[in-house]
Amino acid sequence: MRTEPDRRASGSRAPSGRVEYFDVLRCVAILAVVMIHAAITEWHEIPVASARWDELTWINSALRFSVPIFFMISGALFLDPAKPVPLRVLFRRRIPRLVVAYAVWSSAYAALDVHGPGGSGDLGDFATAAVTGHFHLWFLLALIGLNIGTPILRKIVEDRRVAWYFVALAVPFTAVLPLLTGIPVLGDLLGDVLGSMRFDLVLGYAGYFVLGHLLHTGAMRRGALVGWTIAALVGIVVTYAGTSAVSRAAGETDERFFDFTTLNVAVVSVAVFCAAKAWGDAHRLTPRWGRAIGFVAAASFGVYLVHPFFLWALRQFGVSTEIAPPTLGVVLVTLLACALSLVASALLRLLPRVRGVLA
Repeated sequence: MRTEPDRRASGSRAPSGRVEYFDVLRCVAILAVVMIHAAITEWHEIPVASARWDELTWINSALRFSVPIFFMISGALFLDPAKPVPLRVLFRRRIPRLVVAYAVWSSAYAALDVHGPGGSGDLGDFATAAVTGHFHLWFLLALIGLNIGTPILRKIVEDRRVAWYFVALAVPFTAVLPLLTGIPVLGDLLGDVLGSMRFDLVLGYAGYFVLGHLLHTGAMRRGALVGWTIAALVGIVVTYAGTSAVSRAAGETDERFFDFTTLNVAVVSVAVFCAAKAWGDAHRLTPRWGRAIGFVAAASFGVYLVHPFFLWALRQFGVSTEIAPPTLGVVLVTLLACALSLVASALLRLLPRVRGVLA
């Protein structure tokens, strides 16, 4: 997909200067993240291919766009050519904040895991857990890497043709070929070839970073948006069918089709981003909705960091997805965890020197 530069991109900004559809996307994405994490615990624990497992698989399959959306928003903001990012800003402000956030939250979750109920209490286990991080904190490490690479990526997006070439390279090397390595015999051969090739330039989440900039600054025809919507529906089906097939074959849950860099997830992410942009180009939030959406969007970073604690706490009191049919249970637990996390994030943002670092 190619898009031409969109001179209306600045028109998506509210009078406050915020890009409203980014705020809407943040709200949708953080809700989807919490919902995934609410559903995934039970998904791993119940028998594969049971009716309940199937329903939870559909839920997870439909919501994998969540984290890529955050990367795309970051790319649209950090790669904006109108906003220079000096190296001193990266290495004295942005990256240190992410490092501090990782260190503090990783230590907090390590203390809960090791010294909390059922923990070993071992100092070595705590140190290991604090360094490796809680399951969701990989996102901070990925952002640190992308921030380090931002000066290079900014040069790439100066020429849209080069930027699209970069994204095009990411499709086979990041989204397709790694998935094929799971095929018997052929996958082993492909894995050996890729291992020897070591073409790591476009691996990881840099493709989403650049794609966010291109889509935000590009114009898309309505027909293309319809096409991406259809592709997104196909992507969700592929995610479910692939996950179901490999999990049934293994007799246990297999998340390879859930990976955020797979093509089936990428097409859904692009469709959601583009749909939000199309809405933002044509509509404005009312002042009341703008304040509400802006409040949640501003707190979304903190909600992401703290929500696993509240999912754990709710589970200690017997409040988990098992309390109701899968979809209803996931929705109820998600809303409770989101509400508690939102309050905690808002309170943390009131503390001096914490805003923008720990929440």
